[in-house]
Formats: sequence, structure tokens, C-alpha cells
Amino acid sequence: MKTTIKKWGINGEGIAFHEGKPVFIENAIPEEVIEFDIKRDEDTYLIGEMTRLVEQSSKRRYPLCPIWKECGGCALMHVKYPAQCKMKEGNLKETLIKYADYNGRILPILKNPEPLSYRNSCKLPFGEEYGELYTGMYERDTNHFQKMERCYVHSKLLEQTRQAVLKIMNEHHLKMYDDKKKTGYRTLVMKEFDSKIQIIFVTGKENLGEEFIHDVTQLEGVVSIWQSVKTETKREVFGDMRFIWGEEKMHLQLEDIQLSLLPRSFFQLNTKQSVNLYNVVKDWMPRSKTTVEAYSGIGAISLFVKDKAQEIIGVESIQDAVDNANENAMLNHADNVSFICEDAGSALAHLVQEKDVDTLIVDPPRSGLDDTMKETILKSKIKTMIYVSCNPATLAKDLGVLKKEYRIVKIQPVDMFSQTPHVESVTLLVRNDDYRPRRRFDDRKDRDDKPRRRFDDKKGGEFKPKRRYDDNKSRRRFDDRKDGDYKPRRRFDEDKPRRRFNDEDKPRRRFDDRKDGDYKPRRRFNDDKPKRRYGK
Repeated sequence: MKTTIKKWGINGEGIAFHEGKPVFIENAIPEEVIEFDIKRDEDTYLIGEMTRLVEQSSKRRYPLCPIWKECGGCALMHVKYPAQCKMKEGNLKETLIKYADYNGRILPILKNPEPLSYRNSCKLPFGEEYGELYTGMYERDTNHFQKMERCYVHSKLLEQTRQAVLKIMNEHHLKMYDDKKKTGYRTLVMKEFDSKIQIIFVTGKENLGEEFIHDVTQLEGVVSIWQSVKTETKREVFGDMRFIWGEEKMHLQLEDIQLSLLPRSFFQLNTKQSVNLYNVVKDWMPRSKTTVEAYSGIGAISLFVKDKAQEIIGVESIQDAVDNANENAMLNHADNVSFICEDAGSALAHLVQEKDVDTLIVDPPRSGLDDTMKETILKSKIKTMIYVSCNPATLAKDLGVLKKEYRIVKIQPVDMFSQTPHVESVTLLVRNDDYRPRRRFDDRKDRDDKPRRRFDDKKGGEFKPKRRYDDNKSRRRFDDRKDGDYKPRRRFDEDKPRRRFNDEDKPRRRFDDRKDGDYKPRRRFNDDKPKRRYGK
């Protein structure tokens, strides 16, 4: 079947329509004409597969990665970067209209300065082929494991080190995890900050060989090695953590903020764009008495805004992250910042009763705010709220609830994850009772058709504009022509015109007066000797 792609889907797929149903087709771009087959027919939509590209969009490009379709991690690798940003802006806008009935101000997206080689960490399971280990990813919605030769979104140092580690592992003939024996290597976890790399080997019940560890430590940039022993089948990547070599914590500098991270601690995957995102939060946050940051993690946002509040309290449910955050507060001499380990909604409920909380910052997981948190926010008297989101759908649904008591002032999308359909955003909300819009003119409904004036108060009676001269004399550069005695403004005496020569009988001329008959041009040389540029 032949069709034209009409718009983007939220996962980067193209959407066409067939017999009144939307058809979701991977790797298709709006305005392209394609041929497709129907793979699955659901009640309200269809899943299609493109079989031939008939008319190609100008937004399409050649993808760098040879396995981008199979991997699924970079669903927009085939789309030019400006078009990626337009797609994310459009999807965010449509989602907000659909779930929050919001069609207000959305600022232009903050583009990623490095659309490739930006990712600072990876968590890749091991596979084995012909007796050699490799890393890769499972294809979306399948159990098929795709081998990864090279990843174009990993930072260059991270990717070089990943390949070097695999080479060393195969030189030592290491094996992937065997669920029956409970031995082998399960996952490779790596983090790179400020050109320093931490490696975490997730394994079964075994010790890492000394020679193997020694060889890994010789790699450029490697400063920390950990082992995580995990034999359970839980989705959680990490198990029992064991420090092996080097530095226990990773350290990074974000402008004037220093952060240390434990192996389990989460940090944004794009270091440079995270600074831009945190600065948006900092710029939008008002001067506050007490600020609460929910889902605070290691405390990066709280430390960025530490100078804008008398007291900042971060709330996080993971104890390791809370310990890490309090250490970071001490490291940055932020005496007004502290962190507690508690459920975000429950903690906020008792904090608003104990303290005068006037600003709330939330950075929830992809699932968004839970019901307890939304209910507490609506019942509170918090004046300003800043919502940092990584999922437009849950953001829009949460805003649809919060609109009962809060006004959405503006939204800033941020491209943190180039080559993917994901988009981060920052939303500023102000409680309805405290919202005072900035106006350049008086409200037309209140001013009785009288414009705002810059002169005398219109309520004081007859309006009199401010004059720089006497009321009886209009401001003129020359005398009034109607008086008949027109006299231009002069810079010198009326009786004596300005002259540069003493002889009043001769006007100033550059040459002799032609009317005298003796015209003589001005010469720079003697009249008898013409100017010559060369000798005879």
C-alpha cells in the first residue's frame, strides 16, 4: 500500500492514516511518500512496516551507525539535527495541548552543542560469539541481542575505553554470565567525567583476576574499578558492591560547583547540557525563604541554586544518594543546603506544615509525580514551582492537574539526548493567587478606554501634557513663519556673516570668479613648468 506520512509520533516514528486509523511506521519521516505493509491491527491504530521509500524528505540523512535500526537506541539517527529539534518541539506542544489544554508560551529548544559523542555513561550487557565477549543491546520488544561494534553517541574517550576493555577481557579468555553456574560477566557499566573513567564489572560469584585488573588499570583515563556481584534475576543492574582499585568516587566540576558520585549515584547523561538545564532553573527561581527540591538525587540542582534561598531542603528516597548529596553540600560549603531520605510526597506534606515553603523544585522519574505529591502541592501555599521533566506525556498529565491552583508561565525544552526522540524540559508555574503578569500597558478592561500616560495622573482631572517650554510658545526651531518676520537661527552675529578671510569685498572662492573673464585654476606647481611624473 502507498501512503504519505502526515506527522511525527512520540517515539520518532512516522504517522500516516489508513481507513480512518493512524498507522505508526518506524523510520518514516513526515511528507515522505512510502509503500508499507500492515504488521499488526489494533482496535484504534495500526502498526506498519515501510517496504519502499517512494519520495524522500529533505530532512532525511544517511545514518552513521550501521545498526541503528536493530539497536533502537537512536531512533532519529536518519534525521538531520535541525529537524530533530523541530520534531521534539512539535511533540511537546501537541502533548501539552492534548493532556493539559495548554497552548501558551514554549521557548525555542536549547540545542545540544554536540549532537554526537555526548553521552557520559553506558550500561551494556555482555554477549558471547565464537568464544569472545562483546557488548550490545537487545532489540526493542524482542529477545534478540545485537552486537555493538561502535556507538556514535558515547563520548570518544568512553567509547575508546569500552573497546579496549573488551580486548583485554578476551585476551584473558573471560566468559559471559552462566545462570546455572552463577559465574561469568553480566554487564559492563562505565562513567566518564572530566576525562576520567570509572568501570564497574557486574559479575556472578567470582573474584576478578589480579592480572586482568592490572591490565585494565593501564588504560588511559581509568581511575576507578568496582565489582558488583549479582546472581538474582531482578531488573536492577547492581548487586553487592565491592571496591577494587583507584578512587572510590568520581569527581566532576560544573561551573563553580564540585560534585562527587558513588557508583550507584545517577547523574544526567549529557554533562554540558545538564549545566545549561540547571542554569535555566537557577535563572527562573525567585529569591526564596525556604526551597524544597523533591527527587534531589546527588543534589546538583540544589547546589546550583544555593545562593537564591535562605534554606534549601532536598528530598530523595535512596539513602546512598542522600549521603552523597550531603557530602556534596559540605564539599561546596553550602551550609544552607541539607538532604533527607524520605518519600517525596510524604516529606513535602510535613515540611509545608513546619516551614514557610515558598518555592518547590521537582525532577521526578519518567513516571512523573505520584498522587500524594500532586495532592500535597495543591493543598499547600507554595508560591512558585519549577518542574524539570524527561517525559512530555507525564509532564502534561501532571500539569493538567496542577492547573487547578497554578498558572503555567513558560516552558523551556532542552535537547539532552540527540539522535533520540526524548526531550527534557523545564516548566515555571506560579500559584494563581500570586500570579502578577508583567504588563507594558494598563489592562483595557480596567482603564475605561483611557491609555496609560507618562505625564500627569489621568485621575487628577484635566489632562495636561508635560512641556519643556512655556505654554504660550510652541516649541520651534525657527520663528513662527506666520508672523511675517521669518528669521533663521544663526550661530553668529546678525550683522556680521562668518568669514574666514578679512577681505569683505571678495567672497570665499576656491577658484577665481569665472564671470571676471580671467579664470585661473588653482595649481600646485609653477605655471611655467607643468607637472611631470617622469623625466624627459
